[in-house]
Amino acid sequence: MAAKTVNLLEQKIKTDKRQLEKLIRLEGHSRKVWTKAYQLFLRAANQLTKIKVHGTKKEAGLIKKIRDWPAETVRLTKERDDLRAQIKQTEQALVKLGIEQAKLVEQQINEIKTIDEIVTQVFGLNAAVVRASGDREDCLTRHVFPRLIDAKGNLRSQISFTSSDGLRRVVAMVNTMTIVRGDLAAQAKSEIQCFFDRFQRVAKMDDTVKPLFDLTRQLLVEKTDFKVGPDLYRFLSMELDADIFPELSKAQTLLRQSIRSEKTSSYIRIYERDNRASPWRPVAQS
Repeated sequence: MAAKTVNLLEQKIKTDKRQLEKLIRLEGHSRKVWTKAYQLFLRAANQLTKIKVHGTKKEAGLIKKIRDWPAETVRLTKERDDLRAQIKQTEQALVKLGIEQAKLVEQQINEIKTIDEIVTQVFGLNAAVVRASGDREDCLTRHVFPRLIDAKGNLRSQISFTSSDGLRRVVAMVNTMTIVRGDLAAQAKSEIQCFFDRFQRVAKMDDTVKPLFDLTRQLLVEKTDFKVGPDLYRFLSMELDADIFPELSKAQTLLRQSIRSEKTSSYIRIYERDNRASPWRPVAQS
């Protein structure tokens, strides 16, 4: 926007400069016209004093030039003065435009400088964050995460490190991902489908069958794999009678066998408090 305004001002300045040049030429021409008219007036006055024969057309013409001169000089002088006033007005307008242009250019330069400083600062801060993040990850990898493995070689879910003054704490944890084995899940899905097909034909379901029917229908929404979530865990935690619901009981067993957890990543949370009696507060992390 500032650049556009500066360009508009530059165009206005160029236009006014061309107008000023034109006015200066017209003012110069006006002075020449007045000078020429004045010289004709002086010549007529000089010639009139030397006329010996009176009543001639020449004498009448000279007298007319002399009589017309006062009005003519007023007209020509006014024309010249009007042009000079326009010149002065245009020059003042150019001065104002020049000042405005200088201010806008300065603002534009300052804005460019500010943007450059912002970019430099953000890049610098980002580089510092990247370095700090790398240093932190190196420290965690070398000194913290290895302690998640206990003396027997088992992976702990988390471990805490508390400062000697009891005011700061680092908690290292492990993320796990639940994975469903496709082959066993496919067999389980087949059993659930059999149950679903069997009771889908029933006109009215009792209070025991209806919740199971709705739940299995939710489980079968995912056509390719089971969706690991509340519905699946609710289904796995149910106590099912194998005689009444043989399909679901078998599917439940298959799904329990198919599910396993794997470590995906390690991470930390840090806390602080004012004194040993105060509750821990989470500390912001990037």
